[in-house]
Amino acid sequence: MDTMISVWTVVEHVRVASGAAELAIFTAILYWFFTSSRVADMLEVVGERVGGWCGRDASLRQAVRPRRRNHNDLYSKLDAEIASRTSALYRVKEGPVVPPPQPPSRPPAGLACARCAPLSRDSWQDPKAVDSGTVINILDIGRQTFANGGVVSRYLCDLAQCLNLVKYDYKDVVPSVANDERFQRAIEDTTQEELRNANGDLQHSDGLDRESNRYFEVRRRVEARAMKVLLDISSAMSNNVLRLVAWLCHKAIRRIAGGGCSTRSECVERLRRAKAAGLPLVFVPLHRSHFDYILVTFTLYLTGLRPPLVAAGDNMRIPFFGWILRGCGAFYIRRRVDGSEYHGDPVYKSALRAYILNSLGANNNLEFFIEGGRTRTGKPQPPKAGILSVIMDAYLDGTIDDALLVPVTLNYERLVDGSFVREQLGMPKQMETFWSALRGIWRTLNTDHGGIRVDFNQPISLKELVTSFQKYKYLKAPVERCLTPPNNNLAVNLDKQILYNHSHSSLYGADVSTDHKMMVEAIGRHLVYDAAQSTALMSTNVVAYALLAERRGGCGWAALRACVEARGGALLADARDLGYSGDANAALAHALDMLGRGLVRRDSRQVRAQNTIAAALELSYYANALVAHYAAPAILATALESIVCQQGPDEETVRHGDLVEESLQLCEILSQEFILCPPCHRIEERMLDAINSLLASDVISQVQVNGGLDEQRWSRRFAQTLDDDDEDRSDPTRLIKYRVSKSPEAIAERRRLLLTIRPLLEAYAATCRRLASGPQKHLVTTTLDCLTEEFTQNRMPYGEAVSTDAIRNCLKLMRQWGVIEMYTENRERMVRLVPPFDNEQSLNEVCANVYKFNMDTPILNATK
Repeated sequence: MDTMISVWTVVEHVRVASGAAELAIFTAILYWFFTSSRVADMLEVVGERVGGWCGRDASLRQAVRPRRRNHNDLYSKLDAEIASRTSALYRVKEGPVVPPPQPPSRPPAGLACARCAPLSRDSWQDPKAVDSGTVINILDIGRQTFANGGVVSRYLCDLAQCLNLVKYDYKDVVPSVANDERFQRAIEDTTQEELRNANGDLQHSDGLDRESNRYFEVRRRVEARAMKVLLDISSAMSNNVLRLVAWLCHKAIRRIAGGGCSTRSECVERLRRAKAAGLPLVFVPLHRSHFDYILVTFTLYLTGLRPPLVAAGDNMRIPFFGWILRGCGAFYIRRRVDGSEYHGDPVYKSALRAYILNSLGANNNLEFFIEGGRTRTGKPQPPKAGILSVIMDAYLDGTIDDALLVPVTLNYERLVDGSFVREQLGMPKQMETFWSALRGIWRTLNTDHGGIRVDFNQPISLKELVTSFQKYKYLKAPVERCLTPPNNNLAVNLDKQILYNHSHSSLYGADVSTDHKMMVEAIGRHLVYDAAQSTALMSTNVVAYALLAERRGGCGWAALRACVEARGGALLADARDLGYSGDANAALAHALDMLGRGLVRRDSRQVRAQNTIAAALELSYYANALVAHYAAPAILATALESIVCQQGPDEETVRHGDLVEESLQLCEILSQEFILCPPCHRIEERMLDAINSLLASDVISQVQVNGGLDEQRWSRRFAQTLDDDDEDRSDPTRLIKYRVSKSPEAIAERRRLLLTIRPLLEAYAATCRRLASGPQKHLVTTTLDCLTEEFTQNRMPYGEAVSTDAIRNCLKLMRQWGVIEMYTENRERMVRLVPPFDNEQSLNEVCANVYKFNMDTPILNATK
C-alpha cells in the first residue's frame, strides 16, 4: 500500500512539473510572436488592409507604437526608408527613364532560309520571346545548378552535374542491320561473284553436291566478313562513358580554353522545341578539329539534349581513344568507299547504308561532317554528299517520315590541332596513332587556346527542302558537257553547271538519277553556306584578315586598332556574329597574344605579319573565315580591275553588262574555292548585290544616261526575271555604265577587296603555266617550287599562295573545262592534256581566262 502511494506521489509531481514546462514554452512562443520584427511587419500589412477597408489611414504598427517606446529609433529608420523609396519612385516616374545595361547585341542566331524553308524558319521560334543574343558558357551550367546545394555539390559541381545527366536508351541496331534486305542481297551478290571468279560458270562443276557445298562455304566466308565489317562500323554508345567523358571535358576545356566554351541560349531552346516533334535530328557540323567529335556531343549532353551517333573517319580508330569515341557514339566509316579496286566493296557500302537507315528508324539523332575531312585552309569546303544521300533515301523510301537538318558551326580563337602548314606545303598527312594522340593531348593541355564557340542553326525540315528544290526550274535539265570559257550562256548555265560538276558520290548507287544527285548536292551546299554564314567570328579571324588584306605592309598599333574596330563594325552591319566584345585595345591585344610572335611581329613602332611562307599560311587559315564572307564583292572588284586594266587609262566608265559577265567568269574559276550563295539564289543575283554594295561604299558610281532610272530599277529586279523563256528579250541594262572613283577611300577599299582573293589567283596562274602530262604529284610539286621561288625572290609577296589546296582545285577546274583528264596508273594519279590543248597555243588561249584576272595593277604595286 505504501508503495502504491509513493508511485502516485511521483506521478503527481511529474504531471505538475510537465504542466509548468508547457506553460513556460507557451509563454515564450507568445513573447516571440509579439516581439518579432517579421511578425510586426505581418501585423502592419494586416492592419493596413483592415484600415483601408474601414476608411482609416493609420496602420496597426502606428497604433501600437506608443506602447513600444524602446523601438522608436527603429521605426524612425523605417519611416526614412519609406520616404526615400517614395521620392525615388516619384523621380523615376517624372524624370527620364534610364534603361539598365544590356548585353552586346547580336544578329538572330542561324535562321533558316526564308526562300526555301519558310515553315522551318517560323516553327521552332517562340513568338513571345525575342532573341537577345545571349551567350552562355556551358562550363558554368553545373555551377549555376548547384549554387544553392550542399557543400559537396558546390565544390564538386562538375562531378555532380555529370552524375545527374539524363540517361538515354540506345537500341542496338546491329541485329536489325544483319537482317536488312539490302545487306543480305549484297552478301548474296558477293557470294555469286566470288563463285564465278573461282570456278567460272556453275554448270561446269562436277556435281550438285559439290556445287552446293562450295556455295555454302563461300557464303559462310562472305557472311563472316560482312559481320566483321558491320561490327567495325557500329558504335557502342554508353551512358557511363558519356558521363566520364563529360567530366573529363569539364576539366580539359577549363584548362585549354581561357575564354570558355560558349553557345547561344536561343539555339539550345530551339533544339528543345524541335526535339518535342519526335523527328530525328541530323547535326551537320563544319569540320575544323579532331576536338569537334567530342565538343558537339559534350555541348548537347550538358544542355539536356540527346547525344547523336557520330560518323567518324576510320583514321580515328586508334587504341583506347577509338574505344572512348565509340562509347560516345562514334561509328567509323572509311575515308573512301569507292574509286579504286581496293575500296569499291559492295558489302561495306550496303552495311553502312543499312546501319544509317536503321539508326534513323530507331529515332536516334545523327551527326556527320558534311565537308568530309577537316578544312586545311579555314574556308568552308564543298560538301561530300554521300551520307546525306543515304538520309535522303531514308526519307524517299518511307523509312523516316522526315528529318530535321541542323547546321552546326564551331570556331576556335586558336586552333586546337595546330596548323596544317606541312600539308599545304605538299608533305604527306601524318596518320593518327596512340602516341601521336598522347603528344597532341599533352601539347594541347599546356596551351591556352582562348575561347570556343559551338552554335546550332535552326532545324530545317528535309521534306520542306526537297519540296522547295523541286520548284526551281534553273536547277533542272543539267548540263551534260563542260562549258569551256568564254561562254555567252554563263549567266544561264553557271548555277546548273556548278551542281552538276560536284554531284558525284560513292554512296548514291547506280540507279540514282542525275536530278536526284543534283538535288542532294544543292541541299548539301545550302547547309554548308548556312553554317558558314552563322559562324561566330573570333578576334583572331578579324586581326589576321586586317594584317593580310588591309595592312599587309604593317602599321602602328593605333592604325591597326582603328582598322580592326572598323572591320568589326562592318561585320556587325552585315549581320555577322562576333565571338568577342569589349574594348578594342583589349580585343586586339588578346588576338595578338593568341596568334603569337611566330605569326605576327611586334615592336615599338609597328605591327606586321611575319614574312615567311609558314607564317602566311597559318595566318591565312584564320583570315579565310572573312575571305569567304567577302568573296562575292572581292570577285566583283577583281573583275572591275581587270576591265579597267584592259581598257586603258583613257576610258573612265565600265559597262554593266561587261562587269557582270567578267564577274561570272571569275565565279566559275573560283567555284571550287567558295560557295557564294545558296542554291535557291542565282549567282547573278549575288553579283548584283555586290554591285549595290560597291555603289553604297562609293567605290563606283552610276553614270546617268537616258532612261537610266528605269534601267536601274530593272536591274534590281533582274534576277527575278532570269527564266529560260525570256532569253530573246532585250537587256535594258546595256545602257547602264559605272564610273570608278579615284578617292583615297575608294582606292583603299578596292585594294582590300583585290588582296582578299589575289593569293588564290596567283596559285591558279602558276598552276596553269605548269600544266603538262605526267604524275599529278610531280605537277603539284613543281608548281609549289615555282611559287616558293617567286616568293623568296620577292617577285610575289603572297606567301599564302604556296598552297597545295589551291593547286589541286585549279586542276579540278581544268578537268571540268576539258583541258586535262585524270586517271590512275600503277596506283599513281596521272594527268594527261586532252587534244587540242596538248598544243601550247591552244592551252595558252584557255589559260588566258585565268591570267587576265591576275593582272598587274598599280593599286597592288603600291603595297609591295
